[in-house]
Amino acid sequence: MRSVSEEKRKLRKIILASRRSLESNVLADESLSISEHITSWSNYLKSNIVMAFAPMADEPQTISIIKHALASNKTVCLPYVGEKHGIMSAALINDLSELVVGQYGILTPDISKTSFLNPSDIDLIITPGVAFDFQGKRLGMGAGFYDRFLPRANNAVLIGLALSCQIVADIPCEKHDFLVDYLATKDGIINCRTSKM
Repeated sequence: MRSVSEEKRKLRKIILASRRSLESNVLADESLSISEHITSWSNYLKSNIVMAFAPMADEPQTISIIKHALASNKTVCLPYVGEKHGIMSAALINDLSELVVGQYGILTPDISKTSFLNPSDIDLIITPGVAFDFQGKRLGMGAGFYDRFLPRANNAVLIGLALSCQIVADIPCEKHDFLVDYLATKDGIINCRTSKM
């Protein structure tokens, strides 16, 4: 019988292969729908401090969400991964021009131009993942950045972004794994407590 960690590794490999083989037009179309659902969603609209993420090439594209939040005068922060492995902070940004290429080739706030927010002040966290299920379970890349960060963001609503190929029936889960409250897909936003839109 495989351990939960082994099950996660197997699922991660399958979903990443599927995600990386997506046609660019499918990625663009699903990303646009997800962005439109997020930026018209009541929880987003009433949030003053929003944490998003700069995407990898094969993840749901979030730049339009970040632009919308900045244009709406929301306080926007992005993950900043420091020198200490597995530790992530919420770095304030005022403009997309402040981003530089960081670890793993992902755009990240320029440390010389940013300040950091207290995670407990964040209203909404837009969360990446390799895979999600409709109960809110999330499979990350395995480094544990979000699982260490989210306990400190105890006032935030959590929403995952998922392309169709990233949604599975059930994700193996461990005690330290954080669940998201909502899941944004091309078809709409699902409340993970009820598994309904």
